[in-house]
Amino acid sequence: MKSERSVGIDCLRAISIIWVLLYHFVPLQAFNRGTFGVLLFFIISGYCIAFSAETSQTAWHFYAKRLGRLLPALIVCGFLTTLFKILAPELVEPGRGLKWVHYVYTLIALPTLNVLQVNYNLPDGAYWSLQIEFQFYFFCFLMMVLGLKQRLLALLCAVTIFRTVTTSTDYYTSNDFFPFFIAGMSVAALVRGRTREAIAGLIVAFSVELYHLKMGVKQPSAQIEMYRSLLLWFGTAAVYLAARYDHLLPRWSSALAFIGVISYPLYLIHQDVGMMILHWAHVGRDSVGDMLIRAFVLPAFLAAIAWLVYVLVEKPAIKPLTRFLADPLGWLRQWQPAIARRGYPATERSGDVARQDLPIG
Repeated sequence: MKSERSVGIDCLRAISIIWVLLYHFVPLQAFNRGTFGVLLFFIISGYCIAFSAETSQTAWHFYAKRLGRLLPALIVCGFLTTLFKILAPELVEPGRGLKWVHYVYTLIALPTLNVLQVNYNLPDGAYWSLQIEFQFYFFCFLMMVLGLKQRLLALLCAVTIFRTVTTSTDYYTSNDFFPFFIAGMSVAALVRGRTREAIAGLIVAFSVELYHLKMGVKQPSAQIEMYRSLLLWFGTAAVYLAARYDHLLPRWSSALAFIGVISYPLYLIHQDVGMMILHWAHVGRDSVGDMLIRAFVLPAFLAAIAWLVYVLVEKPAIKPLTRFLADPLGWLRQWQPAIARRGYPATERSGDVARQDLPIG
């Protein structure tokens, strides 16, 4: 079994987030396709989720791991973004305003795919990709509920093909991004030695993306064009090389991998907060000094915030939260011996009825 983290995959995460940061902050033609960084994230996500599903004991265990992974940083970064917007509304771009109720509902809407169909504003514009991610997670969860864990890739391919040929080219959906997840899962299958399954998945991923291109499918979040198809092809190759040959990376790559480690909180906190900071500091777009601030100083400052979130919240919270979500009753039972040692009886019985006595406060 692979180690929990791959230096090669973390380096690709770093490239993805740097790509997105430059797109949002540096107004140069060379960085005008920053959403491609998000698409690379999707390929990486497909690769990682294939292993996560394989090692999950149940469907709920799989989803609990996803929630445990995503919620800690989302809660903190969403809170900080909302707080900054409410404290300094004059720095917020038009249409980006936020209320606390929107932040709270985001934490409910994303994991549940907004089942209540409530209109709300995301705390940050970058959160749109989380909506796509959770739709992918929910598909995997549903297939596992049906006992089809071993057929996840094949079923994802079938569903994507069906949705593609039955959906109007003018109606954009999460299906437009599923080829990237399929490509990532196919790489995982290839690494596992399931060559036929991997080749079939790659053929479906590349064919569906070319269909999007040929039919002129509309996708406002990440315009469908030849460059996007090239990103899919080269991104898939990059994930494979990173997964298979990460042991050959030079020592200095660990510095790049560190950025990949904090890439998730950095992604969550960067866009709207970064724009507010630029507005507050009156940083323009023309001088060399302005460009240096946009390209290096601001990303470094946001990375420092992301590192604090990772160290103080994300890293220590992921495993305990996952254990709690996966088995709340088991999590409570493990505390009973400690409660008893403090002088509180773990259980009291009256007849056939057992009652837990927990200390108040």
